[in-house]
Amino acid sequence: MRESAQTASRLLTATDVLVARPARPEDAEQIALLSAPFVEQGLLVARPLAELAERSQGFVVACEGDRMVGCAGVAPSGSSLLVYNLCIAVDWQGRGIGRHLVGIAQTIGRELGYGSLLALTQYSGEWFGKLGFSEVPASEIRDEWRALFRPGRRSSLYQLRFTSEPSETEALPCADSSRPRSDTVDNLRVETHA
Repeated sequence: MRESAQTASRLLTATDVLVARPARPEDAEQIALLSAPFVEQGLLVARPLAELAERSQGFVVACEGDRMVGCAGVAPSGSSLLVYNLCIAVDWQGRGIGRHLVGIAQTIGRELGYGSLLALTQYSGEWFGKLGFSEVPASEIRDEWRALFRPGRRSSLYQLRFTSEPSETEALPCADSSRPRSDTVDNLRVETHA
């Protein structure tokens, strides 16, 4: 676990102070603003502000001070946990924040007893592959996962099965600004809609 935190800290400069925490309803507008450029490019599904506010407690956000620089939603899908709406501010990409947020999603999934983490993507399959995800062949897509696919999008489903030992990515710490940095997101609400 210590090595993972050291690896993550090398990706950020000494002046970068990021806090990863569960989102709050008042974060919905920042989640929408952060997501907007990716929605415009067709990389993310458009979600109304009201929907983001309703689902905000199922999001983890990474913030530098008052600025949100990353977010990811999590929602159950049968025996798996889906990570969705993963996006990082353009000027913060390449620093390990997305990897950190996926690691938090892994921790949440494992702690809640899910068997795997899912990601549905059109363009980021290679990136998820680097994190240990494997593409699920169309013939193996379970009925419970079919509802995740949006008509008109040519997405592929990726899965990371949980093993008995947490992965290097999963071991990254997450903090709520009012709690010690080693604390996990134990107050994140995971809802049944994606």
